[in-house]
Amino acid sequence: MSSSKKNDVISVAPPHSIKKFELISEYVKAWINILMLNKKCRGIVYIDCMSNSGVYKDDEGNEIKGTPLLVSEIIAEAMTRYTDKQAYIYFNDLDERKIDLLETRLPKKASNLTIYTESMDANVLLRKIGSQFSTMFSDMHFLLVYDPYDAHIEWDAMMPFLKNWGEIIINHMVSDTIRAAKMAKKPEVIEKYEETYQTTIDELISFGSDREAFEKKIEQIILDLSGRKNGRYYVAAFPFFNSNNSVVYNLIHCTGHQTGFDLFKSTAWKVFDDQSSGKHVNNSGEYDQLTFDTLTGEIVSGRTVDDTCYTVRDIAAYLQKKFKGRQDVPKDEVKAYLFEHPVFPVRDYSNKTYAALKQYYGAVIHRSTITFSDRSY
Repeated sequence: MSSSKKNDVISVAPPHSIKKFELISEYVKAWINILMLNKKCRGIVYIDCMSNSGVYKDDEGNEIKGTPLLVSEIIAEAMTRYTDKQAYIYFNDLDERKIDLLETRLPKKASNLTIYTESMDANVLLRKIGSQFSTMFSDMHFLLVYDPYDAHIEWDAMMPFLKNWGEIIINHMVSDTIRAAKMAKKPEVIEKYEETYQTTIDELISFGSDREAFEKKIEQIILDLSGRKNGRYYVAAFPFFNSNNSVVYNLIHCTGHQTGFDLFKSTAWKVFDDQSSGKHVNNSGEYDQLTFDTLTGEIVSGRTVDDTCYTVRDIAAYLQKKFKGRQDVPKDEVKAYLFEHPVFPVRDYSNKTYAALKQYYGAVIHRSTITFSDRSY
C-alpha cells in the first residue's frame, strides 16, 4: 500500500508509490491487449485484494489516481474493443470507508465487464476466488496484486494462484522486515514473520540487514510453492527507493508464462527511463573509474556495477562476459541467454542493447548474428 497514515481514506503517495502505480497500470495496458488477441483466452480476472481507496494526494497536495482507478479505466476501455471477451475485476480493502470512496470513482459496468468491491480480510477473499478457478474462471487468465502494508504474506491463500495459469505481483516490504524482525517480541508478530519467510525468527535475525538474503528467501518460496522448479516458473523483482536512496520494497512479478515475464521486465525498464530502478545515481548509472591491476602493475579502466540500478550498458556487459571473442553468434542464441536474467529485458530492448555492445565493446552487429570483440567487460 502507499499510505503514510494507513487509516487515512485518502493517503499521501510518495514518489516511489506513484512509480509503482505507473508500473502496474502500464503493465496491465500491455498485458490485456496481448491476452485478448489469444483465441484460447476467454477473458481476464484482475484482483487487487488490498486496493485502498484508489484516490491519493502527492507530496504537493494534488489529487492523483492510484492503481485501482488507473487499471479499471484501462480494462474498461479495452472491453469496448474486445466485446467477445469477459473481464472480472475485484477490489478489496479491509477499511469499508476506502471501498465506499473507490466505488464512486469506478467506471460503469458493462455486459462483458463485471466489477466486484469487497471489504474483508484480503486472504479470505483470495481463498474464496481461488475455489472458483475450475468453474467460473475456466479458460481465463488472472493477474493478482498482493500489496500489504507490511511484510506479511499468507502463502496458503495464494496457493491456487501460484498453481494455476496466471500472474501475481507481490509487494515485498523488505524494509519493514529489516527494521522490525530483530525487535519482534510478541508471539503474533514473530508468527507473522515466520509465516512470511517460512522459517524461524532466529534465522531471520541472522540475516541482519542483508536485504538480498530476505529477497532470495521470498523468491525461493515462490519457486517452491509453484511446483515448477525446472526453470518453467519465472520471477522478476525490482526495488523501489525512497528519497534517501533506501530500498522500501521490492515489486515481485511471478508467472509461468514466458511472455508475461519478459513483458514485465521491459515495462519496468521503460517506467524507470531505461534503468532497472528509480534510484538516484550520478551519470545515469555509469561508474567508470581507474583501478590498479595488481597482476600487471598497470592502471586500467574499470566499472563499478550497481545491481540495484542497472543500465543498458550493464546488459551489454553481461552479454560481453558470456560471448567475448565469439564470431557470428546467432541473435536468437543471445536473446535466449538474456531472457533468463531476472531483471534484464529482451522485448523492446534488443536494438538498444546491440547499440551498447557496439559502442562500449566494439561488437559488429549483423542482420541475424553478432560478432563479439575480445574487449574486457
